[in-house]
Amino acid sequence: DWARRGGEPVRLNCRDETLELMSDPLLWEDISFADPLPPPGVWRPSPPLRFDISAARIDANEKVYYDELRREGAKEEEARAVAGGAAHGLSGVALWPRLVLDPKGDIVVESRGPRGEGQKSHWQTVLALLAPRPVPVAAGSVLQLEATVKLGAAVDVPPVYELQARVA
Repeated sequence: DWARRGGEPVRLNCRDETLELMSDPLLWEDISFADPLPPPGVWRPSPPLRFDISAARIDANEKVYYDELRREGAKEEEARAVAGGAAHGLSGVALWPRLVLDPKGDIVVESRGPRGEGQKSHWQTVLALLAPRPVPVAAGSVLQLEATVKLGAAVDVPPVYELQARVA
């Protein structure tokens, strides 16, 4: 039950296998610190994003969850039921940085792999929760995500991110 978090996102180690993606990752926010920042007010970092829920990813995730539950001592029937529920439950949108450190793009810091796979990194993955409990989804479902950022007028005013999501 995510309601107890009071809207606070979950922060996870980038190698944490309890976070598995249901769709290929998409670029949400592209910031160049060499360019002027957007003016204060509401900013949309990208057009609405469309995440297509993948049957292959759901199947792979179910196997990861099942194997971990069995390794922890769960009985086979229980592990299958819990893994299947977890693999079909959408909790939120995972966000992580990818830093391009030179103009050519030769020097890149990847906090997760190119398909969103976990890997060693000191950068955390932030899971922006979309509902108090995971939302059941199936292969072929689509998550539509629209994001806005409220930017303050001063450097010491943190931005406020708002996500609007719909599953179809």
